[in-house]
Amino acid sequence: MRMIRISLVLVLAAVSAFADFSYKHESKIVGGSMAGAMKMAMKMSKSARDAMIGATYIKGDKSATQTGDSVTIYDLDAETITTINNDKRTYSVITFAEMQQAMAKMSEKMSGKKGEADIKYKLDIRDGKKTQDVNGYPAKLTTVAITIESSDNKGNSGAMEMVNDMWISTAVAGSAEATAFHKRMGEKLAGAGGPNLGMMGAMMKQKGFEEAMEKFQANAANMQGIPVLTVMRMAPAGSLDAVMAESGKIPEDKPEADSGEQPSVAGVLRGMGGFGGFGRKKNEQPASEPEKGASASLMEMAVRQFDFSTAPVADSHFAVPAGYKQVDSEMKKLLK
Repeated sequence: MRMIRISLVLVLAAVSAFADFSYKHESKIVGGSMAGAMKMAMKMSKSARDAMIGATYIKGDKSATQTGDSVTIYDLDAETITTINNDKRTYSVITFAEMQQAMAKMSEKMSGKKGEADIKYKLDIRDGKKTQDVNGYPAKLTTVAITIESSDNKGNSGAMEMVNDMWISTAVAGSAEATAFHKRMGEKLAGAGGPNLGMMGAMMKQKGFEEAMEKFQANAANMQGIPVLTVMRMAPAGSLDAVMAESGKIPEDKPEADSGEQPSVAGVLRGMGGFGGFGRKKNEQPASEPEKGASASLMEMAVRQFDFSTAPVADSHFAVPAGYKQVDSEMKKLLK
């Protein structure tokens, strides 16, 4: 999902390390009307609502992030991205330069489509001026609000609001080095392909995104430390004030009731003009506002980072297991 990807980009931009550093992360949907609707429509099992737990390891010029059966390894010295699929026992490798070429080709294909969407980005960063202990660490709140608006020449339109509460702590062991690795990685990626590289490529060419990222980077100095908790709240257009009113609240980690009437997925999508895209015609009215007392969010996701360590990281975290078969990268296939 576009909004979640952008939010994770911002979270990663606020976390970095150069010496050996490792931590675990947990992502979980904790609320919102869309969570219930998705569960009904997709017949999601209980396990689908369970937390997704992973880990990130950083050593010198390398980082490895494991989530589920997938591992992604960045090697800044070799300028490669290795993706490992432990379930299929396969791996793929793509260079930064090849990624740049693939993204450039993808952008060319997108720009050649008729009726291409005009997408605009807006970013608002607010110092919540609020501090409290979060997950055992003294943390300060920084709120990042993102608005994406889209329209095309056929009269279709859509919009989405997202508010990210980032609880950032400088008390985490290793946070003093939290400006080196990812800063260098950003410089390497930019040097290899600039705005064409990675999932950022196509977005950076869209109106307002580059300005939004520049604004975020300008405020990065005020966000020193490690986000021990990030709460992402997604909502339809026009709900920003209502969602901002919920900012600073740490959601309770409890399961939602399965009983009771749930909104349909179609109704939820109409409320946002199509999920991250279109779905509402120019003469169609947006969905009504949520009932008083109800959350304005369609979905709330909490990303918790914990078990921070500056202990030496084993080289095995950055190696492909023996016996795995090399396959073509999905992005590399675009070059053929």
